[in-house]
Amino acid sequence: MKKVIFSLVAIIGLGIATNNVKAQSSLKIGVFDIDQMVSAMPEMKDVQVKMQSYQKDTLGGERDQLSTLLENQQNTYKADSAAKKSQAILDYDRNQLGTLYSKLVNWQQYVQQASQNKYGELTQGMYTKAAAAFKKVVAAQKITLVLKPDVIQYADDKQIVNLFIPVAKELGVNLNAEGNSPAEGK
Repeated sequence: MKKVIFSLVAIIGLGIATNNVKAQSSLKIGVFDIDQMVSAMPEMKDVQVKMQSYQKDTLGGERDQLSTLLENQQNTYKADSAAKKSQAILDYDRNQLGTLYSKLVNWQQYVQQASQNKYGELTQGMYTKAAAAFKKVVAAQKITLVLKPDVIQYADDKQIVNLFIPVAKELGVNLNAEGNSPAEGK
């Protein structure tokens, strides 16, 4: 009886081990970075031109306007001080100056945040398009796990699928064009 039970346990254990091996062999790993793909899309050149224009014209204009406001407020404060205006008016003038100085001191942060927001606005459609192509390719190739290229330290190239090429093909992006070669190698 003990031999029969032992045999059954051994057969069940072997069956479980076989299923685990089959499950592990069906693991398919892909390599992809949507940011790199979006930067390789031809529409990115238009985005770059618009970003340069935005930074020069819009943000540059705001900077000039801030400088003018600051200069005007300094002149107002000097004039009010010389005219011996009331303390409430001088406090108001100082408060306005402080606000403008604060904006000027934090200008780089403001420019960075405004630029990031504008970039997101300009590339939103590109990211949506790239994500749809990516999902389609992953489903078609039955990829189980997708990693960014910089995450992989070592892997057998036979087990890794470079998703940049099929996603680029799906998007109609020529990765061989100058400046359009994300994640070469893997």
